[in-house]
Amino acid sequence: MAADPLPDPGTLTLAPIGVVRTAHAERAEAPRQPAAAAGSAGTIELRPGRHFEDALADLAGFDRIWVIFWFDRNPGWRPKVLPPRSTTGRKGVFATRSPHRPNPLGLSVLRLERIEGLTLHVRDLDLLDGTPVLDIKPYIPAFERKDGVRLPSWVDRMMDGYF
Repeated sequence: MAADPLPDPGTLTLAPIGVVRTAHAERAEAPRQPAAAAGSAGTIELRPGRHFEDALADLAGFDRIWVIFWFDRNPGWRPKVLPPRSTTGRKGVFATRSPHRPNPLGLSVLRLERIEGLTLHVRDLDLLDGTPVLDIKPYIPAFERKDGVRLPSWVDRMMDGYF
């Protein structure tokens, strides 16, 4: 007996809560990952009139934050991509952190320096100026860090000398 096809969930609607401001204007200028962007500074400006002042309560005590964003400058997606530094060829996009995704969602861990009103001052910023921000969540090391995580050998080879 064949399995039923996946149900169509319809269309999801997302609205940006803010925008990134940084010196990185072009894709070629942006660091590839937050770890490669050490020290790169910028801000996240949240939209006024949405009660985000209240939503920011208690966030200032966190050293790092997850930022979920939209890769707004990618024209489409690719099922296979060539990761930077790859020596073993193209990989399935779901096995990479490529911006060329079916739903162009991105995720970065940024260092939170301070909050002034609706502006978050951040570092280790690997995003482009004007990138739409969809959500912000606290980074909690005890929940996020997993010791003994297995990676494919091609990732280990790519990472040699990266940092």
